[in-house]
Amino acid sequence: MRFILGLLIGVALGAALGRLAPPQSGNEIRQALKQRLQPDAEAADDSVIVG
Repeated sequence: MRFILGLLIGVALGAALGRLAPPQSGNEIRQALKQRLQPDAEAADDSVIVG
């Protein structure tokens, strides 16, 4: 009984959150990740010594 209740609560919370934060398109997600990771990638490039 507790499992079913937890499952129903989880489904309800997931549906509510899905309605509040609609998914982005693939292009929007890639652009956001690119902007977020760009400074880290540049720092990693600067720290690599080839030779």
